[in-house]
Amino acid sequence: MKLRVRSIILAMVLCVFLCSWAWTQQKTAKQVKELSYGKGVINITEDQTIEEAKEQEKTESQLSQVRSSVGWSSFGSERQYPTYLWMELARSANYLCDHVLGILPDENVLIYADTATDPRVVQATAAAIQTLGAHAVVVWYETKGDVDCSPPAPVEAAVLASDMVIEYAVAYLIHSEMWSKARQKGIPMKCLTGMNVGMMVRCINPDNYEKMQEFGRAYSEVLRSVQSEYRVTSPAGTVITWKARSQGQNGSVGNDDEQVQRRSRGGMLGGQGHFSGQNSTVNGTIVFDGAIWPPSEVGAIKEPIELKVKDGVVEVVSDHPEARIVKNWFAHFHDPLAYVITHISTGYNPGVKRITGDIVEDERVFGCVEIGIGRGTSVLPNRRGHTDGIILCPSVWVDGKLIEKDGVFVEPRLKKLAQELGMQLWVK
Repeated sequence: MKLRVRSIILAMVLCVFLCSWAWTQQKTAKQVKELSYGKGVINITEDQTIEEAKEQEKTESQLSQVRSSVGWSSFGSERQYPTYLWMELARSANYLCDHVLGILPDENVLIYADTATDPRVVQATAAAIQTLGAHAVVVWYETKGDVDCSPPAPVEAAVLASDMVIEYAVAYLIHSEMWSKARQKGIPMKCLTGMNVGMMVRCINPDNYEKMQEFGRAYSEVLRSVQSEYRVTSPAGTVITWKARSQGQNGSVGNDDEQVQRRSRGGMLGGQGHFSGQNSTVNGTIVFDGAIWPPSEVGAIKEPIELKVKDGVVEVVSDHPEARIVKNWFAHFHDPLAYVITHISTGYNPGVKRITGDIVEDERVFGCVEIGIGRGTSVLPNRRGHTDGIILCPSVWVDGKLIEKDGVFVEPRLKKLAQELGMQLWVK
């Protein structure tokens, strides 16, 4: 009897031990999968194979690369450790300050940034300004809940007392009253909103910047040659047309040499041009399939967003979750002018080959078309926003002549220059 009881107890202990051992092995195997194939913790089901874990990790990695900046508080499309590409960053920052902006000794150069800005870019730029014998002044302030909101009063005071201003703030102020005042004073204003380390190294590349500018001048000449009409289509469903401006209005910047010099030192990040048409005549269907920002909750698009446009005024017709976020963003201004197309632009920066979720970079995807909507202003009570959406792989016609087909430049001069930039090399 005692032997039977002892046998039963021993069997129960052995059973508990085996169950515990099996659970431990299963947990260890799962941890090994996570450590071997995961970047952080990946949720792996109990019956998932090593191959499935690897495929999931690959998918997660691709998603993290595509959707880089979600919300206001996240910056950067690349690694965040302090020394990431620090040598390459210094080279691009020096080129920006010396060659692009032409900063002069003893100039007072203001950099303003919000708390969503990549501090490594700010520091590298300030150092580059200092090496040129100029005075770098850096102002930080809280990140606003939307773009073009008036900054704290000390920021505006500093801007208006500067010889040059560089904007790195993620919640940009380019359409604000402060920018308008600065421009009226003739202060060069450079908008580099949301710049991060990877973006600066890719987009301000000393090795191809001048060749990129040459491409831009050639593209501008093609677009300004229009006499009648532009047409843009895309595989995602975009089909829009609009009329050219009156003769003499296409691409004019005036004859004032001082004004031209100020514009050349300020403006936007290189790699973007513009169609010189009548925006009030845009009609058809727009499908954004690359990115739209703001609203900050979207950025890189998961599902294309379709808009109908009549006489330059848009209406979002898609009804999936991201489209509803965009609809709500437009509606919260309670202003019809928030739906008005303000510019149609081209992207041609060879450093931008894919969507990152950082709009100032996404606008410059090589070969894209970008459409700006909303006449942004910070003036209350009629403060209106501005958003930019990206059309990928467009086809572009100027007066019926095909310039670009599905994102590939076919116009002879542009095709040649694109290949000199190392783009579309497979095209014969």
